[in-house]
Amino acid sequence: MSIVVLKLPDVKAKIEDRPSQCPSCKGEILQRWGSEGRVIRDPQVRMVQIYRYRCCRCRHTFRHYPDGVGQAQQSQRLRQLAALCWALGVSYRGIAAVFAVFGVGISRMTAWQDAQEQARLLKSGRMWKPVRVLGLDGAYVCAWGEVRPVLVAVDLGEGKSIAIGYVNEYNPQAVRRFLELLVKRLGVSVIVTDDLVHYKTVADKLD
Repeated sequence: MSIVVLKLPDVKAKIEDRPSQCPSCKGEILQRWGSEGRVIRDPQVRMVQIYRYRCCRCRHTFRHYPDGVGQAQQSQRLRQLAALCWALGVSYRGIAAVFAVFGVGISRMTAWQDAQEQARLLKSGRMWKPVRVLGLDGAYVCAWGEVRPVLVAVDLGEGKSIAIGYVNEYNPQAVRRFLELLVKRLGVSVIVTDDLVHYKTVADKLD
């Protein structure tokens, strides 16, 4: 049985750096302008500290968030985890039930919004950053009442998931179709996987 490890975004309770410039005028002289604690929805971090800064050039004030936290009440980790569960076939009601086990309450509508947000990011291309070394592995998951093959692509440089598709790793034509777009858009030069002969065949055809 294959085991795939995906690295979700880290979430910090406190800010570890200062903003380098003002998001409005790009000014570099910033004055701390107060702080606030906020309760967020996350499996591990429940309270974060957020600082406000004031630009000495344009007088604009803005919030500076810790890693993995934004304007939304949910952490980036939780939103991506909800989208990942949906991609693997878990219903929106099921996602809410899974998170409830970890003491995190979200509604079915929130789970739907998380999945749509990740889909929009992928479609707009904002998540298509260059990847030199791509990890690839197959697995089998129970989705919609049946066991289905899944192919997972991971950026081995950052440990982040790139794409998940319902692809049978024993079908070289399907694997090639799955990989062609990734190789083209990400500039992949190295593919790391197991010793399944179909992967080598596809990698050779993709140069």
